Amino acid sequence: MQANSSYAQRTKITLNLQNVTVERLIDEIESKTDFHFVYQIKEVDLNRVISVKANKELVTNILERIFDNTRTTHNVVDKQIFLKERGVLGRRDNSIYLSGLDHLQATVSGQIVDNNGTPLSGANIVEKGTTNGVTADFDGNFTIEVASGDAVLVVSYIGFATKEVQVNGQTSLSIVLEESAAGLDEVVLIGYGEVRRKDLTGSVSKVGGADLENLPVARIDQSLQGRASGVQVSQISGEPGAATTIRIRGGNSIQGNNEPLWVIDGVIVGTDYNLSNLNTNDIQSIDILKDAVAVSIYGTRGANGVILVTTKSGAGATPGIPNVSVNAYTGLQSMVTQVEFLDGPQHAAYANEDAEFRNAALPFPDLSSVPDVDWIDQVTHTAPVQNIDVSVSGVSENRNINYYVSGNYFDQEGLVRATGISKYVFRTNLDIKLSEKFKVGMRVNIAKLKKENNKFSLDNLFLFTTPTRAIYDEEGNYTALDPITDGIASNYEADIQLKQDHNLETNILGNLYMEFRPFSNLVFKTTFSPELNNFKRNIFNPGALPNNLIVQNGGNAEVRNSVRTGYINENTLTYNKTIGQDDYLTVLAGFTLQKTEQEESVARAFQISNDVTGFNNLGFGSNPTRNEVVSGYDSFQLASWLGRINYSLDNKYLFTIVGRVDGSSRFAPGNKYAFFPSGAFAWKLAEEEFIQDLNIFSELKFRTSYGRSGSQAIPSYRTLAILNGANTTFNGIEQPGVVLGRPENPELKWETTNQLDIGLEMGFFNNRLSVEVDYYKKNTEDLLLDARLPRQTGFVSKLQNIGKVENKGVEFMVNSVNVTNDNFKWTSSLSLSSNNNKVVDLGGVDFINLVTPAQQGGTGARLIVGESAPVFTGVRYLGTWKSQEEIDAAGLGGSQDVGGPHFDDTNGDGEVNEEDFVVLGSPQPDFYFGLGNTLSYKNIELDFFFQGTYGNEVFNSLTQTAFFGRSETTKYAETVNRWTPENPTSDIPRAGAVAALSEIYNNSAMIEDGSHIRLKSLRLGYNIPVDNLGLKGFKGINVYVTGTNLFILSDFRLKDPETSQFDRDQENLSIGFSRGQYPTSRTISAGVRVNF
Repeated sequence: MQANSSYAQRTKITLNLQNVTVERLIDEIESKTDFHFVYQIKEVDLNRVISVKANKELVTNILERIFDNTRTTHNVVDKQIFLKERGVLGRRDNSIYLSGLDHLQATVSGQIVDNNGTPLSGANIVEKGTTNGVTADFDGNFTIEVASGDAVLVVSYIGFATKEVQVNGQTSLSIVLEESAAGLDEVVLIGYGEVRRKDLTGSVSKVGGADLENLPVARIDQSLQGRASGVQVSQISGEPGAATTIRIRGGNSIQGNNEPLWVIDGVIVGTDYNLSNLNTNDIQSIDILKDAVAVSIYGTRGANGVILVTTKSGAGATPGIPNVSVNAYTGLQSMVTQVEFLDGPQHAAYANEDAEFRNAALPFPDLSSVPDVDWIDQVTHTAPVQNIDVSVSGVSENRNINYYVSGNYFDQEGLVRATGISKYVFRTNLDIKLSEKFKVGMRVNIAKLKKENNKFSLDNLFLFTTPTRAIYDEEGNYTALDPITDGIASNYEADIQLKQDHNLETNILGNLYMEFRPFSNLVFKTTFSPELNNFKRNIFNPGALPNNLIVQNGGNAEVRNSVRTGYINENTLTYNKTIGQDDYLTVLAGFTLQKTEQEESVARAFQISNDVTGFNNLGFGSNPTRNEVVSGYDSFQLASWLGRINYSLDNKYLFTIVGRVDGSSRFAPGNKYAFFPSGAFAWKLAEEEFIQDLNIFSELKFRTSYGRSGSQAIPSYRTLAILNGANTTFNGIEQPGVVLGRPENPELKWETTNQLDIGLEMGFFNNRLSVEVDYYKKNTEDLLLDARLPRQTGFVSKLQNIGKVENKGVEFMVNSVNVTNDNFKWTSSLSLSSNNNKVVDLGGVDFINLVTPAQQGGTGARLIVGESAPVFTGVRYLGTWKSQEEIDAAGLGGSQDVGGPHFDDTNGDGEVNEEDFVVLGSPQPDFYFGLGNTLSYKNIELDFFFQGTYGNEVFNSLTQTAFFGRSETTKYAETVNRWTPENPTSDIPRAGAVAALSEIYNNSAMIEDGSHIRLKSLRLGYNIPVDNLGLKGFKGINVYVTGTNLFILSDFRLKDPETSQFDRDQENLSIGFSRGQYPTSRTISAGVRVNF
C-alpha cells in the first residue's frame, strides 16, 4: 500500500541484510530514518527470516517487497508506519486511516503546540490501538474521527516526548508537547524568514520565553546572561532599568558601537532601544544570529550580531475559547555584598596619623566623640519589587483570527533610596486570515515609564565620604562641611529628601503587515512599522540643600525634552520550489526603507529663589549669564536591497547565499552605499550511510560560512564640517561670529567585518544529548578612530578609517535530557565560550593612551598593537619601603618615605613615570559560561542557573584613594593593618605617606582578578492539580518562588566584577573599569500564575 507522506516519498536508504528477522529490519529502518513503527505484536510475524538488499531505495518500496504475499500490510502517516493484518486496513479518507471500523462515533479537533505556544506543524495524532491517524496542519490544527468518546489519542513529534491524551467525550483539545531532545525540528528565525534547525546553515542560538518568565527584572537583556554560547552579557549597573553590555563573539569596534542589533517582531529598533518598554512575560522566544551568513542579511548593522525577539500569539488556544492568564509576583531586594571600609573611630585614628606625619593639627583629638556613619547603609535599603500582568489570547472558532492582548504593571524600587522604575506596558498582537490568499495583522506595543534617577554621585560616596562625616549637626540640621578638610560637601540624606530627578518616557512601537499569496509557493509581504518615543527629564536641586544654603546660590533646574519619530517599510517576496523528490529551493528578495527624526530641547535655570515651583517654572531663574535654552535636530535614512537563496540538494547538502546593499545618509556621496555578501554550506552527515553504519550519532551536521557585515558606527552629520559660535570685539563692540569647529570628513565609510565560521552539530542517544561546537574568526577593518592631526591644522584630531581588530574563538553548547520517565525529568544545558580579541593595526602607531579611570597619575589603559582592546597598564607595586637603607639603595628621585608605597623603576632610569608602564591585565576573560538544570517531579519543578567568567581582570580605581590616598578619602577596612612603626612588615602604605593623588600612578595594586561564578537564578514551582481538586474554570495554577543573584564567588574587593565605571557610550573601551557603581541586588520573590 503506498504512503501518502512527503517524507516517505523522498526518504531512501541503503540496506544489505542477510537472513535477519523482520524485527531486525524494523530496527534498521528506525535507526537510519525518522520513521517510527506502530503495530501489535500478535498481528505481525516479527521472527520471519528475510534478506534485503537495497541501494538508495524508498523505504515504502522496501516494505512493499518484504510484505508482499504475506498477511501483513502497512500504511504511512507522515513519519509513522502502521503494520496491520491484511484486510484490517481498508479505507482512507483525507489522510484519516481506519482500522476496520464501520461507523466512527466522534469527531475531535484541536491544536498541537510546544511550551512556548508555537504550533507544531506536522505533529502526528493517532487513535491508540488503531492505525487511525492524521497530521497537524501548518498551524498545528487537526481534526480526527475516533471510534468513541472514550478514545485515547497518541500525539508525537520529532524532538518532543510522545503524549497520550484521553478524549473523555471532548470535541476540542489543546495539547502541549514537552521537548525531549535537541529540538532539531524546532523553527529558528534567520531574519526575514525561518527554517528548521536541522536545515540551518548558519550559527543561531535560541532562548525560549520560559527561561525569561517570572524573573524580577525590568529588561529582557538582564535575563540572557550565560543562556547562549558566544554571547557575553554583563550587568554593568544594578540600577533599576539599567542596560547591559552585550558582546556577540567579542567587540569589533574600538571607538564605535559594539552592541547587537535588536529586532522586535520583525521591526529593527537599533542598538539603543530601551528594552524596559517590553513586558518580559510577552516574550515567546529570542533568536541570536552570530555568524556571517546569519547577520549579513542586516548589512551595515549586522557586524555585532543580531537579536530577534518574537512575542506571543494566540496559538495553543482551543478555537472559540479564549485563554486568560494572570501572573503576579512580589519580592524584596538586598545588596549581594558590600565593600568594607574603616568605621568612624578607625578612620579618625587614620586621619590623626596622617596629620601627625605631616606635622599638622590633629583633626580628631578626642576619638571618643567621633561620628560613626555607615553612609552606604544610610543611603541604601531593602527594596520591594512587584509585577502583575494579564493576557487574553486565542483563536476564533473558524481559526481565521489569532489574537494576544496583554497588560503589565511593573514597579521596582532601587537599592539606593529614591531610585527606581515603574512602567505600564500594553500589547496587542493580531493576525487575520481574510482568504486563502490574503492575511493581515499587527503588533502594537505601548509603554509608559517613570524612572527615578540617583540623586547624588555614587563616585563621591565611595571615594570621598568618610564615616566621620555626620548626617545632622547638634541642632538637627543637615551638615554640609567635611570635618577633615573643612570644605563644603554634599549631604546625601538631604539629596535624597530634597532633590528631584526623574525620566518620563512614552514609547509606541507598531508593526502592520499584509501577506498576499498569489500561488501556493509564492508570498509577497509588506510591513509598515512606525515608532514614536517621547522622553522628558526633570531635574531640580533646591536652594534648601545644605551646601546651597552656605553659598547662597539658590536652586537650579533643568528640563530636557526629546521626541523621536520614525518608520520602517519592508517589502519581501519569497518563492519556494520542490524539485524532484529531494531538492528544495527558497528564494527571498526584498527592499526596505527607514527614516528616523529626533528633536531635542534643553532649558536650564540657575539661582532660583523659590523652591515651591521646582522645575515647573524656569522663569524664576535669576542668573541671566547661566540661564540657557538649547535645541538640536537629528535625522537618519537608510535604503536597502536584500536577497537570500537557500538550496537543499538530496536533503543532505544545504547551500545559502545572502546579499544586502545598504545606502546610508550618514556618509558622504561616494561612500553612501556598500554591499555585504555571504555564503554557507552545510552537510547532513547523519543522512550518509557510512555515518549511519557507525551507530554512534543520531544527528550529525557539518557547516561552514564566510561573509561580510558592516557597522555604521558614527552619529549623523559626522562627515560634515561644523561651525562654532565665537564672538569678537570690533571698535570696542562685541560682534557675533563663527569659527570652523570641525573640518569636513567626506572620506568616512563603513566599518566592515569579514567572518569565517566552522561548526559541527552532534546528537547522541536519539538526541537526548546534543553538542554544538563552533570555531570563528572575525577581522574588522576600516575602524573609526580619532587620529591626531598636526598642530598647524588648528585641530586636535579627526575621525578616520584606520584601524584593524581581530576576534577569534571557540563556542560549545551542550543540551541533555539526563533522566525522563512518567514522574521525573532532569535536563541540563551548558554554554562555554572563549574569545581572543587582538588589535592588529592602529593606523601606523604602536599604541594609543586612553583616558585614565582614576583621572590621576597617567593613563591606566592603552590600545596596543598585538594586545586585546583595551589592556590595563601601569607600574608594578612592590609593597612598602621597609627602611631608609632600601630607599637609598634604589636611588629614586622624588619624595620616598619609609612605610610609603614602593613602585618598580622598570627601566632603571631613577624615575618612576609612564616610561615604566607595563601591561598589567586585560578585561577580556579566557572563557565565560552558563550552566542550567531543570528538574521536575510530578507537579514540582526546580530550575537553577549559574553563570560566570574566568581569566579577566578588573581595574579597581577606588584603590587609588581607599588604599593609597589621604585621610579625606574613604579607606578599605584592610588598611587598619597598614604600615606603622609597630607593624613594619605591612605592605599597606602608612597614613600620610602620599602628599597628593597625582603621586600615585596607576599600578598593579589596582588590578584585581575578575573571575567569578554567580547563582544567577533559582526557581521552585508547584503546579496545583486543579482537576483533582475539582477547581472548575481553572486550566492551571502555578505557585513559585524565585531568587536572582543569590550568591557570587569572587575575590574582587567590590565583589561584583561585572560593574563598570562607565556607561555603554564608551563602548569597547568601557569594560573592566570599576570604582563606585550602583550595587547589584539579590532578589527573592514569590508569585502565582493562574490560567482560566
